[in-house]
Amino acid sequence: MDFQAYNKILICPDDIRNVTIGEQTVGYSFKIKYPSYRGAFLSCIEALKFWVDDEEIPAGSVAFQLGGKEFLIEELPECFKEYWYVRDAATIQVFKDGGLPAGEHKIRVYMKHRVPYTGYFGEYLVLDSDMTEIRTLREVQ
Repeated sequence: MDFQAYNKILICPDDIRNVTIGEQTVGYSFKIKYPSYRGAFLSCIEALKFWVDDEEIPAGSVAFQLGGKEFLIEELPECFKEYWYVRDAATIQVFKDGGLPAGEHKIRVYMKHRVPYTGYFGEYLVLDSDMTEIRTLREVQ
């Protein structure tokens, strides 16, 4: 089911940042929020996909960070005790040697998620959230 009202909060307005360990840039990160007026357990996320500059990011190259914990995308269906509050931003870290060049980049996020409090008679409302935004990676001085 397509419900667009909360898609506008899916991609946070923060800049993209390259992730550096020591002297080596190992990837980049950006932030997202749960697209609803209520939170949900991470296990309610049925699909979570990312594109940067029209290139789909393989799930194995992504870490989902929330509340000081880090998960692989494939682990989310098992995270039935991890709650994503609507005011908490999750950091999406993409592992890519060299990160991204400075400048504007197009980010697309697609999420398919069950609304946990709608599970009447075994049927849950399942929503598709799909948003594309331009975000900037600023050169670090």
